Amino acid sequence: MKNTLMAYITPNIKALIIGYIFLTCVFASAKESVMEETFKNPPNEYRMLQIIHHYYDKDLAKNYKKLGLGGVVANVSFNDYLESESAWDNFIKCLNDFREQGLLFWIYDEKGYPSGKAGGLTLKDHPEFEALGVLFAKTEGKGTIRHKIPVSEKITSPPLSIVAVPILNDKYDLTKKVDLTDKFKQGESEIVWNAPDGKWCIMSFHISKIYEGTHCVTNYSDTLPYINIIDRDAVARFIHLTHDAYKQRCGDAIRDYVQAFFTDEPSLMTLYLKKEEGLLPPIPWSNSFREDFRKHNGYDIVPDLPHLFVDCGEDTVYKRLQFWKEVSKLIEENFYGQIQDWCHANGTKSSGHALWEEHLSWHVGFEGDLYRDLRRMDIPGIDILSSNPTQHVHARHIPIPKFVSSVTHLAGKELCMSETSSFIQIMTKQPCSFEQRIGTINWQYALGLTCITSYYRLLDEFKFKDGELNIFNEHIGRLGFMLTGGRHIADIAVFYPIHSLWGEYIPTNDIAQSFNLSEKAKRINNEFSEVSCELLANQMDFDYIDDQAILESQTADGKIKVANESFSILILPNAYVIPADVYKKVETFVNSGGSLIALGGLPDTGMTKDETKIINEISQRLKKSNKVIIAKNVPDVIESSKKVLDLDLSLNNPCKELMYAHRQKDGKDIYFISNSLDKSISREITFRCTGKTSIWHPTTGDIKPIEGREENGKTVIRLDLKPFEGVFIVFNDERI
Repeated sequence: MKNTLMAYITPNIKALIIGYIFLTCVFASAKESVMEETFKNPPNEYRMLQIIHHYYDKDLAKNYKKLGLGGVVANVSFNDYLESESAWDNFIKCLNDFREQGLLFWIYDEKGYPSGKAGGLTLKDHPEFEALGVLFAKTEGKGTIRHKIPVSEKITSPPLSIVAVPILNDKYDLTKKVDLTDKFKQGESEIVWNAPDGKWCIMSFHISKIYEGTHCVTNYSDTLPYINIIDRDAVARFIHLTHDAYKQRCGDAIRDYVQAFFTDEPSLMTLYLKKEEGLLPPIPWSNSFREDFRKHNGYDIVPDLPHLFVDCGEDTVYKRLQFWKEVSKLIEENFYGQIQDWCHANGTKSSGHALWEEHLSWHVGFEGDLYRDLRRMDIPGIDILSSNPTQHVHARHIPIPKFVSSVTHLAGKELCMSETSSFIQIMTKQPCSFEQRIGTINWQYALGLTCITSYYRLLDEFKFKDGELNIFNEHIGRLGFMLTGGRHIADIAVFYPIHSLWGEYIPTNDIAQSFNLSEKAKRINNEFSEVSCELLANQMDFDYIDDQAILESQTADGKIKVANESFSILILPNAYVIPADVYKKVETFVNSGGSLIALGGLPDTGMTKDETKIINEISQRLKKSNKVIIAKNVPDVIESSKKVLDLDLSLNNPCKELMYAHRQKDGKDIYFISNSLDKSISREITFRCTGKTSIWHPTTGDIKPIEGREENGKTVIRLDLKPFEGVFIVFNDERI
């Protein structure tokens, strides 16, 4: 009976197994066929969105569809902005036209930029919502000191504080300060004070509207005063005037059709961009800031204002940390957070970009903590104003596509956006070829971008030639399809040392481009950029990681795992300051077998004095670990990383202009390789991957097999790339 039963079951089981294998192969083949077909004909969701402010041609949507565009970022006419019913009628017609054509639609939330002014309506009848700062003036001397009180129509109240402080060994001793605030009489232009023995400094602090020398007067849109982005009521009024107005006119289309609202270049306005006579160092402020700070931190910030502008001893770093943490929290919650909350409540997404993202010191002065702010965008963004990819890859500042894609990866988002144009070439009358534009897009996608909104001109001498725009949009669509979704592969996390720069940040009356920083602040700023650039130049992909991501991570088996990312190396670039709870997590990572590379030494300061004791205890323990490397300079970081890593991609000869991205998607390992040079590159490339290989060309849609050889569990492929060319090398799970 047993043998009879087995004889009956076995053939049936065999048949089931064979059937399963057959169906699996059919399904895999069909899935691959769909992927290849989608690559050749990418849907609109991955194509470029054209930014338009002035329209409308009645056939605009049809024409844009013919050109291969994915959609538009649009707004109601700037003429009689938000107040013309005929303009609203035209806008609704435009929206409906694009909807009928199956194209995407975003809404641009401002009359020009920076976002928040509502074309001047936000401040109309509400001058209390204008951007505020505290200006700093000082006079040093001995004996009788005459301190001039700044006079300006923007300074509308008596000095917030006036103090005299003794100076010893270039430090200001606040323990012996003399409060002179009550000695000032309204209308006086100076205060005269007879100092005790020694050198003294009179400091005065003045609440002022912030305008002269700022982005208000240097932007190409208008010179209107700007709102205070840390003032919740000011931002709420902006949202009411713009977002609510669009909702009133567009109705359910906001939820059912509009993909996102685009916010353009908000900032604190407390870094100057234009030199003007009489400018004073500013810090951000609001009418409620003093009370907000007291509520969140338990003390009054006004007596401690000198710490923010000069070195007053060991307490200075902690006062600065607490101040900038408060500012960052208010920007995130009151500006970015309010906009995102409105978008979520109305079934759409928030997007856009901040002002001047290229340097860490600018992150402080303009945004407080840019990483934190971008987390509150559903589609975080940047702007790229040049279409010269060789200049981009040779630049020595933060590679900002990598910065915004890192936020996207670690915050568990899918899309990140770049507002891309050839603005620099237009303004400087430099040529800008089709190939350079392709190369600029390739460079950004190799660093993690997934969406392009564009100011590329469709007319005049910078326009695309016949047929080029269709090729361009299909190219972008193919990049977006292949590099959106799945899992990003990178082994290295680079810590975002914003706290260290907060501790060293000194406001200045100089312009941001002068980098008037302390030597320590310069090192933090510059080496953060240099580490980033050198990792990419050596084909070692990474993500920037902030304190929140570390706290949200799982640290085990030598990995930091957060969202869909997994890192085996953590680089601390001059991270002298780190929150204690974050550093404890770092220690757990090291103890589980992870590698830590500390450029400039291990952290020595926490967010408070009590935390600093914990930080130094952890550093003493970590110094004994063989998984911790102290790097003296950036080349040490690169060499140490190479020794620790099993490289995901390597070249037979160096080439710093070759960028790559690696994603796992639909059972495939997808490598995007980009040449940012204006000449051909030929290299043998070793991939930490095996399987059946093919080469996918995003410019043409062609897919062909490509030969490779397997060596030590890796694949070596010789690749010849034309100037500015990018290609995909795709590994199936089948063996070579």
